[in-house]
Amino acid sequence: MKKLVQKKHISITVLFYILAVSGIMLVVNACTHKSEKAVSPAVVAAVQPYVQGQDQSKVVSVLGITPLPDGSATRVIFRELAQDFNVTDATVLADLQKAYQANDVVKISFNPWQALVTHVYPATAQERVVFNSKEIIKSPGSCMSVDLATANDDELNNAPEMGIVNTTTPGLTDVVPDWATAQLMFDYIAHQSCELPGPYGVDFCITFQYCEDGCYARAHKMCYVINNRYHYFTRKVFSFAYHDPPYSLCVKAEKWGGCCINWWYHVAPLVNIKTSAGTKAYVFDPAMFDEPVLLATWLHAQQNPACASGRTPKVTSYNIQPTASYAPNDTSSFVTDPMYADTDTTLVHYHSLVSCP
Repeated sequence: MKKLVQKKHISITVLFYILAVSGIMLVVNACTHKSEKAVSPAVVAAVQPYVQGQDQSKVVSVLGITPLPDGSATRVIFRELAQDFNVTDATVLADLQKAYQANDVVKISFNPWQALVTHVYPATAQERVVFNSKEIIKSPGSCMSVDLATANDDELNNAPEMGIVNTTTPGLTDVVPDWATAQLMFDYIAHQSCELPGPYGVDFCITFQYCEDGCYARAHKMCYVINNRYHYFTRKVFSFAYHDPPYSLCVKAEKWGGCCINWWYHVAPLVNIKTSAGTKAYVFDPAMFDEPVLLATWLHAQQNPACASGRTPKVTSYNIQPTASYAPNDTSSFVTDPMYADTDTTLVHYHSLVSCP
């Protein structure tokens, strides 16, 4: 029976990506006013949510392996997961190193609440087909190194300096005219949280209450709402802790109980809001905040020393991207999700989970 369920799950996943691949040519600047939703809610609804406290599994590719300075574990990061992980088992580490050196994909089991990889398995032929169906695009943006200890916050928040105000997209407005409008949009999005009972104004509630992973899906769904319900232009901002020594984005989940979370990258929608001081870059991130926050505020919040966990809390770079960029392949190339297959599947998987049980 268990094998039957697994086969059914794999078949559903394959269907998602077949649909996604067939629709890749439909999108250049995804998440615009033109609806690209094509995956049936009934199909995605067949995916089962993960269970709180139980290990999860995913087919992944290894992006980096770095021993922690104290020798207690090895930090491993995967392209398909925003969370960074510890590996303490020698066999698990050897399997991941082999996959990394061969540039191969593997299936891992992991405990997200402990940030621990527990098992590594070979990916099946069918899983490889699904994995290789993802489109990777070279970004039109650029990865900008940053040292927040010396950076000028006003320059970070100055949208015109980043060249994102005058981007024209038919049917969408570049700049949100005032704070009240921005807060209205933010509050509507925040009320789509899976922690609330609904009813929801979106097809699948947004998993703000589970911060360990899924920021890529949350950002994609938020952009869809901002573009299609409110008709404002969006970009995405990706933050990274990518280089050695083992840096990490270190965040305290203040809204959800105060536990610590470590990411190697994070992403959220970026919007331009007109203020008395000019047009500024603001981030929509209800997983972290109760209102839109300036880009510099968002970046600084990811360097919480209380959540270092043997790492150095540091944002090493950020990259402002078109909304079509879904998740990083590295800091300057990205996979897309024009049909929202991975977006909706991820939201369903994480529907019932919480960060700080």
